[in-house]
Amino acid sequence: MCLEKFCGKCCEMHKNPANCLLHLIAGIVVIVALWYNSIEWILVGILIAIIGHIIQAATKRKVVEKPKKKKR
Repeated sequence: MCLEKFCGKCCEMHKNPANCLLHLIAGIVVIVALWYNSIEWILVGILIAIIGHIIQAATKRKVVEKPKKKKR
């Protein structure tokens, strides 16, 4: 149950393809930076992930619900 909620939230956060792509690139950059012990590239990877979150927040659309029909 907990894993199901986590996967649902994770999928919701990465709905935007640009955000998803930037997070994948950031993950790769961070892994390589950890391998080479480079703090500068770790920070670059984190910055790329933050840019992905900014894009997600900027393009988030609010869904307007249709008014419910009254029962007769």
